[in-house]
Amino acid sequence: MEEALRRRVPPWFRLELARSVQRKLSMEVRVEGMGKIERVGGVDVAYMGGLAFSAAVTLGVDGRLIDACCTVNKAVFPYVPTLLSFRELTPMVRSFLCLGVRPDVLMVDGQGVMHPYRLGIASHIGVTLGIRTVGVAKSRLYGVERGDAVLDEHSGELIGRTVMCGRRKLYVSIGHRVDLEGAVGLVKSLCVEARGLPAPLLAAHDMANKAKKSCGGLQLDKWGSATCMGCGRGTLGVTLP
Repeated sequence: MEEALRRRVPPWFRLELARSVQRKLSMEVRVEGMGKIERVGGVDVAYMGGLAFSAAVTLGVDGRLIDACCTVNKAVFPYVPTLLSFRELTPMVRSFLCLGVRPDVLMVDGQGVMHPYRLGIASHIGVTLGIRTVGVAKSRLYGVERGDAVLDEHSGELIGRTVMCGRRKLYVSIGHRVDLEGAVGLVKSLCVEARGLPAPLLAAHDMANKAKKSCGGLQLDKWGSATCMGCGRGTLGVTLP
């Protein structure tokens, strides 16, 4: 598998170093109760050409949109399974950091510990920023399903659960500083059944795709990034249920 992946990554990318980083950071993932949650965030990335359009949102637990920010970023890494962090971490961090009101916990469109190296994008961003994160993926990357439980293929350890949101099956796992049952309960409580996603990720998904259409002509700075101003309900036409 590693040899096949090696052919897909850029020549400058050191796969062995990436695996070392994943192993090391996975040891820093913490499991803890979330306590009282008042604001829930979501982050997602959309692509067009060589650009990544990332949106981060903060919602109240009632689904009310509190804050949102979008950034445009140069996409420097291709999509490679098990290495999504190296493609989306920078865009996600940039959009999250430009939020004026930060969430108590962040839902990430991707895997948490339900990953062969126990460090999907949700865990990677959580450990990097020291924030509470939940991985919410639309497909299973790793593990075997037993009912609604997802178990490690080798150890049999519980690493995630499936949640039905409308007709869509979601794969929920710990990102960082949350517990699995709390994460599952949060996803269920914010599920928008008609769209098959929890409200924070739905808002981030819609905003990222609106930004892709509205902000593609922005001039990037020397770091390959720009803020897409007006990434809110009114200017980008995002409507939450």
